[in-house]
Amino acid sequence: MDKVRRPGRPRDAARDEAILDAAREVLLRDGYAGLSMEKIAAAAGVGKPTLYRRWSSKAALVGDAVLHSFLASVPGTRLPGRQTTDGAAQQLTAWFGAYATSVGDPRHAAMILALTAAAAESPHDAESLYRHHTRAQYEAVVSCLRAGVASGEFRADADLEAVADALIGSVLYQLLTRTSDASPHRTEHLLVILLAGLRAADH
Repeated sequence: MDKVRRPGRPRDAARDEAILDAAREVLLRDGYAGLSMEKIAAAAGVGKPTLYRRWSSKAALVGDAVLHSFLASVPGTRLPGRQTTDGAAQQLTAWFGAYATSVGDPRHAAMILALTAAAAESPHDAESLYRHHTRAQYEAVVSCLRAGVASGEFRADADLEAVADALIGSVLYQLLTRTSDASPHRTEHLLVILLAGLRAADH
């Protein structure tokens, strides 16, 4: 009779969080170029093998650090659920304003720049980083736009993916080109233009 294989020891959530905190600390102090698994391990008080048992690469670890620091912990960066009575344009306006403000925060900006650097440095990890840390935002925007089309608020012939690219990409472009000081004005103006083009003729 075959023996039942026991599951491995469960991961320690508190240790995982301590490692992610250490990664953010080193990242904000030394930048992505100065970040290493050795530094993170030392800051977290664990051995480097402990990191590699949890994350296959520095890029993967940075991805989780960004997820916990920015996407999961900043209120207002996710679009509301379908139960809301707000129209699609109202939802997008509220989300886009919160998203641009959050990206402009120096600590969050450093995290997002690190995620961008991680994807550029490791093409192998780029798809995984997008799938786990960026796609949810993109799909939420597209879903909101589709809801606007379904309700008749937006034109049915609009290229919704292009609109989502423009919204998210414009904020990231300003971050990457260090023009984030102008973000509130520019993002608001861009959104006005896009919404004007999206609205159905009877709205």
